[in-house]
Amino acid sequence: MNGQLSEQPLGELIREISAKSLGGRLTVEHDRVKAVAYFDDGKFVYATTNLRTLRLREYVRKSGLVSETDLGRFNDRLSDLDLLKQLTAQALLTRNAAAQLHTRQVTDVLRMALVWTRGTWQIDGRSRLDDELNLKIDLVSLLLDASRRIPADFIASRFRHDAELITPVAEPLINDNLQPAEVFLLSRLDRPTTVRELVAISGLGEAETLRHVYSLGLAGLLQREHWKSSFREQQQTRPAPPSEKLVSEPEPAATEPVSVEAFLERIRTAPDYYELLGISESVSAQKLKDVYYDLARRYHPDRFRQAGPALLTRIESAFARITQAYDTLRDDRLRATYNSKLKARKKAEQLAQSPAKPPAPAPQAERAAEGEPAISARERAESQFKEGLAALELGQPKVAIGLFASAASADPEEPRYHARYGQLLAANESTRRAAQTELLAAIKLEPNNGEYRVMLAELYRDLGLKLRAKGEAERAVAADPENRKARDLLRQLK
Repeated sequence: MNGQLSEQPLGELIREISAKSLGGRLTVEHDRVKAVAYFDDGKFVYATTNLRTLRLREYVRKSGLVSETDLGRFNDRLSDLDLLKQLTAQALLTRNAAAQLHTRQVTDVLRMALVWTRGTWQIDGRSRLDDELNLKIDLVSLLLDASRRIPADFIASRFRHDAELITPVAEPLINDNLQPAEVFLLSRLDRPTTVRELVAISGLGEAETLRHVYSLGLAGLLQREHWKSSFREQQQTRPAPPSEKLVSEPEPAATEPVSVEAFLERIRTAPDYYELLGISESVSAQKLKDVYYDLARRYHPDRFRQAGPALLTRIESAFARITQAYDTLRDDRLRATYNSKLKARKKAEQLAQSPAKPPAPAPQAERAAEGEPAISARERAESQFKEGLAALELGQPKVAIGLFASAASADPEEPRYHARYGQLLAANESTRRAAQTELLAAIKLEPNNGEYRVMLAELYRDLGLKLRAKGEAERAVAADPENRKARDLLRQLK
């Protein structure tokens, strides 16, 4: 099997060989310089090259540990491994010194080949190294270092789209070679996150963020959703660990309509966070994380961008509830508080169903006959609205916006839901037009609410519509003369 390094550089080949537990000899060539690496059951074993300056003889010569006379006794055609055996057998090199020189040489061979983005590669799965070696090669540091030296445009080409999900690994390997920016990016990645979101929250810029994601992914410090596969025809000798499996799933919206609808129905009808996530109240922290990550891989809104606005809005709302449930249950303090509320709710329900209470069959029959009456929708909307306010207090605006959207959809006659939803939409430049629609809906329902008119005036100001902003600020003051924010805004606009 063979290919081009422009399509699959050495670092990605090593990562895939490791993930799929492959073995054999991998040869890469660039400008007539060859490097050969050996693997056994996914583990790197050894590397050598035909470049004279990186042959073991040169390292021995530069070390000064063996005289030129003694070194000259050995044929130039000896392989590096055979030369090493001869030198140690004749006590010209101690085993410790030989191991150090050999490790340095193999490291330099890899360091050279890992930055090649042009050339060819070829793998022979039947070829094995006869010698047993135990070189201490810091492969993670080499992969990190090489990724920092690869051209930015090449790294950008390794990403299919900015909706790719990036997931933290369960137990990332601590590496002293990490740069501050890489440590910072890892600290921001506490859940499955799209590349687009990482670029936004990292503040590092797109090119730098992509480089760090690529480097950390190669080093196994985070998990990418999409890696290009080169060894589809190779057989794995054992399954890859769950944290290293590469999942390339089809778009759920196009291929799994039934499962998506079932998912949305479950989220809509779930009475609490545990049923929402499909877990028990005794779930462990690790199991909770696994369930959430699995849901994120299948139902993250960015996977449904082509599905149409109606389905996308429902998915965004559902995933916002999932994220809020996860954020609550993974925090011991918030989880304890939530469990206390659940107990109180269950106790109230038990009291309500007590035999001593006179039965009320008529409302129940009406509810069963009509399915889901307006009052039920209003209650659900109010609950979502309150959850949205709580999410804002916890600094989770993305969760809040989904909950406010659901509340406004479930009870379109309540102005508070439209106003809060519109206010959050107005904070994002790309959704400000949609914010206008929501704020106008709130004002139509409650024309004399000065606070809603201030929100709309601020939106017009941010859109550069100064005359509209001024007019709306004047109406806000007229509706609520004591509204200081409205008066200050009007003063600024004059």
